[in-house]
Amino acid sequence: MTAPGGVDPQLLTRARGALLGLVIGNQLGVPTERLGTAAAIRNAFPQGVRDLARPPEGSPFDDDAALALLLADSLAERGDFDANDVAQRWLNWMKQDGRGIGLTTQRALRFVERGMEPFEAGRAALAAGMAASNGSVMRCLPVALRYHANADRLVRVSAQQAAITHADERCTWGSVAVNLAARELLHGNRHFVEDVLHHLEGAAPRPLLEAIQRVPWEQERDLPVAVQGEYGYVVHCVEIAFWCALHRPALEEALIFLAEAGGDTDTNAAVAGALLGARDGEACLPPRWLDQLGRASARGVSELAERLITGASGRP
Repeated sequence: MTAPGGVDPQLLTRARGALLGLVIGNQLGVPTERLGTAAAIRNAFPQGVRDLARPPEGSPFDDDAALALLLADSLAERGDFDANDVAQRWLNWMKQDGRGIGLTTQRALRFVERGMEPFEAGRAALAAGMAASNGSVMRCLPVALRYHANADRLVRVSAQQAAITHADERCTWGSVAVNLAARELLHGNRHFVEDVLHHLEGAAPRPLLEAIQRVPWEQERDLPVAVQGEYGYVVHCVEIAFWCALHRPALEEALIFLAEAGGDTDTNAAVAGALLGARDGEACLPPRWLDQLGRASARGVSELAERLITGASGRP
């Protein structure tokens, strides 16, 4: 059975689940993002973190979700990746809202504002000593939806969207890794780690490869969730998301675990939510979270995911 446009309905529900999972994971983790440790989170939230916090008036999405949705809008409207268009959309959002924006992204977009080409801006931010942070992997999912049928293009565009702000190879290849995993999960491959490694070996940086290689055998207690001095490190974020997508049976318990575990809670939950949603589809999302997100917002995110998937079926 196929949905309108000849798209597999299972693929559509997984795509919707992936983009919604990213947005919901981000929003669930925002209130605990700066608390640091699991102990501090328990003190601040003695009843645990079970529901999405209401966003501030006029700022519906934190940076993880906002930048991902802007990338998705550009891909859906233009039909292909346009670095100048994406960078301008991100810059406009930073100037109008910018809630939660990371220092690396901010630095690069300031270079764009001064007239630098997008990739030049990313290189300039790297030269300024910006860290290998997770700002590129938190937003990269729309590329997997748009290019799920073309692995070579997916790899190239995943790295390009990262390089606008995060030119460090751990960031560019981290985005490639997340989107390759999402692609496998969208197509029903729950044993995705080996396939991702096959694409990365010989090209991706060793710290990223070693982190992904650990995932099948790693214990939850050994995950690099809240490592002192390495807050928001991209390799840790990828490792955590892969681990959850491989080992955690349900999205809800995985995202609650990450929101309460310390470290960069909102981004860890966003990336894991994207992969878990791609694995299990939109039915895995608790109805109360969709209500708390807002049904209109949820519908808009779902429709955007559908546009990317249907666009992929009609273009290379």
